[in-house]
Amino acid sequence: MTSLTEKLKSLGVQIGADKINPPVKSDPSLSLTGVLDGCWEGTSKGDCFVIRKFFPPEFVHGDLNLLQVLNLEIFDEIPSLSGISSIPFDQFLFIDTETTGLSGGAGTYVFLIGAAKFTSEGFQFAQFFLQDPANELAQLAALENFCSSSKVIISYNGKSFDLPRLKTRYKFHGWPPPFADVFHIDLLHVARRLWKSHLSSCSLGDIEHHLLGVMRSSLDVSGWKVASHYFDYLQNGDPAPLSSVFYHNEVDVISLITLLNYITKRLSLPLAAEYQSFDDLVSIGIFLAQHGRTQSAQTVLIHAVNNIDLPDNLLITAMSKLASLYKKEGNYSQAIPLWETITSHDVLQAHIELAMYYEHKLNDYQEAIHWTLSALETLSGTPSSIQEKNLREALDHRLFRLKRKSAS
Repeated sequence: MTSLTEKLKSLGVQIGADKINPPVKSDPSLSLTGVLDGCWEGTSKGDCFVIRKFFPPEFVHGDLNLLQVLNLEIFDEIPSLSGISSIPFDQFLFIDTETTGLSGGAGTYVFLIGAAKFTSEGFQFAQFFLQDPANELAQLAALENFCSSSKVIISYNGKSFDLPRLKTRYKFHGWPPPFADVFHIDLLHVARRLWKSHLSSCSLGDIEHHLLGVMRSSLDVSGWKVASHYFDYLQNGDPAPLSSVFYHNEVDVISLITLLNYITKRLSLPLAAEYQSFDDLVSIGIFLAQHGRTQSAQTVLIHAVNNIDLPDNLLITAMSKLASLYKKEGNYSQAIPLWETITSHDVLQAHIELAMYYEHKLNDYQEAIHWTLSALETLSGTPSSIQEKNLREALDHRLFRLKRKSAS
């Protein structure tokens, strides 16, 4: 009887893998330099493919020059950043990474690291590429050499993403990460506090478009496609699609420089002529207040309140914060009119503040009863919750106490 193997051979089907030619893959060391403007650089751990560029201080990215006068004193008020304004700018490192995934485990590689630092001539920009996962130590060594003098890290979501991923890769190889004892300003956290209520999102792309005037070219690739381009390269050796990944990473890093410029200017000169009509003066005033710049915060919030075009929700927020600042100073003559104004907008806290003021400052129990009842009426229109129940109990207790005081 004819075996199955013999039947397959008679049909021309090849049996076994010994005669099958492996897929042809181009030499990445040649193809990378043919497509990308970089070169192989030696490190103590092997060769790494690196792209280097230089940007002069007057280089314009969007609406801003790269190098402007930075006033970082506002960040000194943040405990974790105290003393940062004394660090020379040439010890700042701007960094962004591209990874093979978002999970952050040992199997997630950082395949592209973009970084920039300032020198006396301008900005040195470099990208360290992982052309093969087996060559990771060379990439990490090249990065360490580049950032060896850095004392300040500037990133966008770097506290949650970029730096933890990099530290994982160094630790995976039993190598101490190079980012110990450094200051870290994550500009995403600042951007959210300043513009979360003004923009549809605080993605770096939206920040670029709405605030920095950056328009990316058609070469850019969406962030969610970046990893797939790298996987394709590992599979077929064609580096051409990587051009868009390198461009994407480059713009991310350069935008960090201009965004830091923009933020420091907005916080140090919030009422500069070009910004006086901006709705974000309210969030900037609140940010200044939260970091000990009370007088500057009051000035900014007063200006915002006097803007006749300010939307009602922002006006209420500005007046509430301004009143609280006046209260801290004991300046009730300025706080009272603000609270009285926003009570018409059903701002519960304003009713409570007025009730407390008339009870404890003026001993005017009838007026305090009026504002307590008004607060209870305002509270009745809010959804039922544990917080609402606790507030109602506190107000009922206040009302009972006030009526007892008034009758005595």
